[in-house]
Amino acid sequence: MNVEFFEPQKLRHIEKFSSRRVEWLRDKIIQEGVWVKPLALDLQHNLVLDGQHRMEVALRLGLKRVPVVRFDYASVPLRSLRENHQFDWQEVARRALINDIYPYKTVKHDFVVPMPVCQFSLQELGYHG
Repeated sequence: MNVEFFEPQKLRHIEKFSSRRVEWLRDKIIQEGVWVKPLALDLQHNLVLDGQHRMEVALRLGLKRVPVVRFDYASVPLRSLRENHQFDWQEVARRALINDIYPYKTVKHDFVVPMPVCQFSLQELGYHG
């Protein structure tokens, strides 16, 4: 699994996020000074499959790039964490592309391989604090 870099401004959410969680994570990343987990993206549309909060942290910190791992969305198993939502990967992608994203904690991806660990300083990612 290759870790590459991508511009946060070109990423797309698939679901909403917790602002409180974003603030907590932002503070943690600034305090530690390192980014340790790549975001999971689909290959075609730069949809964030895993890492909604990390995406927001990157945007709020003004990072120029973030580590990502890309996946063929059709091959990633997914499920709903809410009983009242039924979907497949095509529906998630369609809604994300028109900015009609799902509520927080709705879409769960079950990656068959664990996400790699990384360690990039904030300066390597373009942070000027």
